Amino acid sequence: MTKPYLALGLAGPHLAELTTSPALLSRWDALPLAFSVLGIDRIDGSAPAPVTLASSAVGATLAGSTKHGRFLIAAAPQRDHPYNIARRVASLAHLSGGRSGLLIGVRDAYAPEGPREAPAWGGAGLGGGAPLNAHTACDAARAVRVLEQSWPHDSIIGNRETGILVESNRIVHVDIDNSFSIAGPLNAPEPRTGASVIAWYAEAPADAPPVGDNNPIDLILGAAGSVPVVALGDEPPPGAFVGVVLRAGHDQPVDDLLNAAERWLADGFASTPPGGSLRVALNLSAPAPLPSTARPAFPVPQPHVSL
Repeated sequence: MTKPYLALGLAGPHLAELTTSPALLSRWDALPLAFSVLGIDRIDGSAPAPVTLASSAVGATLAGSTKHGRFLIAAAPQRDHPYNIARRVASLAHLSGGRSGLLIGVRDAYAPEGPREAPAWGGAGLGGGAPLNAHTACDAARAVRVLEQSWPHDSIIGNRETGILVESNRIVHVDIDNSFSIAGPLNAPEPRTGASVIAWYAEAPADAPPVGDNNPIDLILGAAGSVPVVALGDEPPPGAFVGVVLRAGHDQPVDDLLNAAERWLADGFASTPPGGSLRVALNLSAPAPLPSTARPAFPVPQPHVSL
């Protein structure tokens, strides 16, 4: 039987602790973990902690100050429009060399409530909005996936002879019209390692993502998924799982979590080779490319002989 991998769940106080301690950060970066969830308490139904940091800001810090550790940032459309989430996800993948991904949630425990009739995204106070439910969250995940693919990485050719730097006709509109209306494309190219991993949190079967065709969800965390979440101090769950997320409570320090992770890795959990893209580390297949019928955002570029 294949050994399960080990991941960590970090809540708000742990993000502040980890990013202010070079010693803890070095230990975290050296552990052969599959990944860590940054700000898991944002989307798992927990009450907010007195202290937290923005998940994507912590991701940017880790991407620039570490070499091996992989992570998921936690986000929900309650606070952010999926176009903005997609920009952060793509930017982090560029910064980290593909070591990052997204854990999408329905609600963000730290986000303000939006208008009663459209609390998702309306919580930013900028108008618009959508119902705050799993359908909206899944539509946001779909938007992130196709937006990240809308500017193919290999369209950047840098041809000095023709002066064509980008095959801009391959940058396409996403033309989304569901909970969100987005023409696209994203204003950043696809990461070199391809579209980022998108995970979902499901504690019960009723929490499963309502997906159909073009399912953007690569991984489901929680008791109803293939990667259950276990509280620090509890024993690993019985049964066969792909992996387990070991999650610390707000009052449990990062040092205790890392100590427990070291014990679990020495006692039956698989070591995941550090470094490299998150998708490769989890052995997840690449998502299908956008259809060839997608609407080009720009005309075919013409040579610039002056260059």
